[in-house]
Amino acid sequence: MNAAWHQENLKNFCKEKGIHVSAWSPLGANGAVWGSLAVMDNPILKDIAIASGKTVAQVALRWLIEHGSTPIVKSFNKERMKANLEIFDWKLNEIDLKKIKQIPQYRAFKGERFISENGPYKTAEDLWD
Repeated sequence: MNAAWHQENLKNFCKEKGIHVSAWSPLGANGAVWGSLAVMDNPILKDIAIASGKTVAQVALRWLIEHGSTPIVKSFNKERMKANLEIFDWKLNEIDLKKIKQIPQYRAFKGERFISENGPYKTAEDLWD
């Protein structure tokens, strides 16, 4: 889950069942087989970061916090680890939240191997939604 993959249906299901959502790969997992730059290179997030004096990572992590999720961030870089913690003393404004909602959604793992005319998942939407 991240700013480029909101997973609204999953969040709603978890909320109904009282399940807390942890956001793995909250910055897009660039460098991993399933990863992408859909978060870190997103022009909307970049614009918000510049306007707010924050990094793209901070904006993306703050968005998750404001949506009640816990981001699971991995970094070995001390400066990035410090910056990742500097997301609790500010909030995104309503305009920025609306902009983030408009980010095109990108499924890093499409699940094609689970889709079949003969199986329960005939389309990607069946599988994921």
